[in-house]
Amino acid sequence: MRGLDKNIFIVVPCYNEESRLGSVLKGFLDSPYRFVFVNDGSRDDTLAVLRNSVKPPNYVISLDKNAGKAEAVRRGIEFIKTLDEFSQAEWVGYWDADMAAPIGEIPRFIDFAELAGGADAVYGSRVMRLGSVIKRSPFRHALGRVFCTLISLMFGLESYDTQCGAKLFKKGALGAAFDAPFTSRWIFDVEIILRLRSFKQIECPLGRWEDVKGSKVAPLKIFLRVAEDIRKIYKKYGN
Repeated sequence: MRGLDKNIFIVVPCYNEESRLGSVLKGFLDSPYRFVFVNDGSRDDTLAVLRNSVKPPNYVISLDKNAGKAEAVRRGIEFIKTLDEFSQAEWVGYWDADMAAPIGEIPRFIDFAELAGGADAVYGSRVMRLGSVIKRSPFRHALGRVFCTLISLMFGLESYDTQCGAKLFKKGALGAAFDAPFTSRWIFDVEIILRLRSFKQIECPLGRWEDVKGSKVAPLKIFLRVAEDIRKIYKKYGN
């Protein structure tokens, strides 16, 4: 039986992930962390797959309607804070259900935070460098660089990769990051960074990342929705 790391809790938002969960769920459950899988109003059998496979000390919660990744993550964090075991928590975070970043990257995050002299939040960063395996399409990579450059210019953020779906937070940063509902549905990661401006945030270069096919929204719709989210965030947080 795996050893359980009682200090690390991870939220995994899931929306229509039935076809992908079969290949990644064992990887989550065999790792030594506690997970809260949030079914975000899926229309397929995601919830049934989760309930049949996920057992204590892990949890499944389900939203009646699709609320978006931002709210699914926030609800998962709020659920963790209600658990008796939360008193043991040191790090709480969220991880994309497709496991594009292997769950085995978590020790790297924690080691990186210690090397940095401590941090309140650690974010995965898809930096292509010697020794790493980062598999992204040239189009997605270029789009990501344009997006992060724009966000950096608009908000003065020194972030290379705001959108990586692998993030950890110290217990003391959770309230500032997640207590209030997000203005953004699509790029809430940016909003988190803005909310935690007074905290120490660092980016950890990932050892491995591989884009996983299966986007559920057409590129044009994504572009329009992200543009609207940028407008909302700027209205709330911009100078």
